[in-house]
Amino acid sequence: MARPAPGADRSVAVLDLLASHPDERFTLSEVARRCDLNKATAHALLSALADHGVLLRHPEEKRYSLGPRLVAIGDAARRGYTALDFLPPLLERLATRTGYAARAWQRQDDHVAVVAQAPVRRAEGGGVRLPLTPPVGALFMAWSDSASIEAWLARAPAADAVRPALDALPALRRQGFAVTLASPEWRALSEARPTGVAPDPGNGEAGDEVRRLLAAVARQRVLAGDIDPGASYMPAEVAAPVFSSAGLVDLDLAVTVPAGEDLTGARVLALGREVADIAAELTDAVRGHPPAET
Repeated sequence: MARPAPGADRSVAVLDLLASHPDERFTLSEVARRCDLNKATAHALLSALADHGVLLRHPEEKRYSLGPRLVAIGDAARRGYTALDFLPPLLERLATRTGYAARAWQRQDDHVAVVAQAPVRRAEGGGVRLPLTPPVGALFMAWSDSASIEAWLARAPAADAVRPALDALPALRRQGFAVTLASPEWRALSEARPTGVAPDPGNGEAGDEVRRLLAAVARQRVLAGDIDPGASYMPAEVAAPVFSSAGLVDLDLAVTVPAGEDLTGARVLALGREVADIAAELTDAVRGHPPAET
């Protein structure tokens, strides 16, 4: 068993305090009070951190803020392990627990793409990649800021797609997962094509077909709201968000329900909690967290 390291714990407490209030500076007394330290300990700790550039001490105000050395440390951290490094065994466990194929979606600029799946299978088309247009990517948007949500809604292929997509976001946040209801058009979009052509609206005739499918899905209420345990549903996918250390949705973990499978609302809720539990485990692995406000 590792020995306790109170010095390390105190340093982390100070850094957490300053990082959670990036627009504020704190005096020695304020740091000591908020981190439950005596002043002598706090003074020694803050002085050492400032000497190493981890903190800055304002020469006149005598207040502390995060220092420039953390920029390089943060850059190095971004190059370290990511959620993708921890993903394969968790996807395998999700598939085993639920009995359904599992996969992970990642946002890539103005698209979302399947970046891993279990059981592993080779998609002839190179996997699934879809434009980030409503209702596609709703889980990435549910915890986003207003400007991002507005930009997403502006890309809707039809005006009547905006309100259903916007109305679905609060339910996704309340539940902690998303249920996409089955439709032929959604399955055609979200499953790898046997033709070997990746779904891309800019891809000639295939692009025309994708645009048609996107427009059709946008007019369908494929995003289920609050799930009624006593009702019956035919879901295509149940997905939950994985958050980064910046409080952003980094990945969506999802299970794919086979076509024609009818589930009770109670079963859908249990499935959603199962996916959300694995997503939360991955969030913890990368020290991620949901945003403080949405």
